[in-house]
Amino acid sequence: MVEYLYHVDKKDKVIAKIERNEAHALKLLHRGGVVLVFDSEKRVCLTNRSPLKTIFPNCVDSACSFHVKFGQTYLEAAEEELFEETKIKAKPKYLGKSLLDRGPDRMIMAIFRIDTDEKILLDPTEATSYKFYNSDEADKLIKTEKTTSWLPMAWKLTKIKRQRPKLT
Repeated sequence: MVEYLYHVDKKDKVIAKIERNEAHALKLLHRGGVVLVFDSEKRVCLTNRSPLKTIFPNCVDSACSFHVKFGQTYLEAAEEELFEETKIKAKPKYLGKSLLDRGPDRMIMAIFRIDTDEKILLDPTEATSYKFYNSDEADKLIKTEKTTSWLPMAWKLTKIKRQRPKLT
């Protein structure tokens, strides 16, 4: 089955409907996202991607990374993929968007997070294992291990959002 994505410009304006394989082969900018899963101890869940993945096999990744299929919103894609990849049914909190313009994927990335202690049941076609890391451990892992191109950006944005003081 052919999967269609949004071909977008750098401001996330839709240009056309494109096939996923075409987006990657021609390195066209398209929509994607990440859901970072945190537990009640404020640790982040990081996974080891499946060796079956065509892009970034055996690399460290978030609990959920996804493409936005044509016809979906970022949030709809995040909810669908979070459930497919982890069996967690939740409404992720939107943190922001950023342009990823390096590596094999050129995407406008929407970053989401959830806070839950639900058990994660990984889809083995997506990831082979997971572990929760505190902030310092995650920093070290992301700096020293081979990761997806989007994980460092998503982690940085998440840390910035966590460090902002709350307005009273």
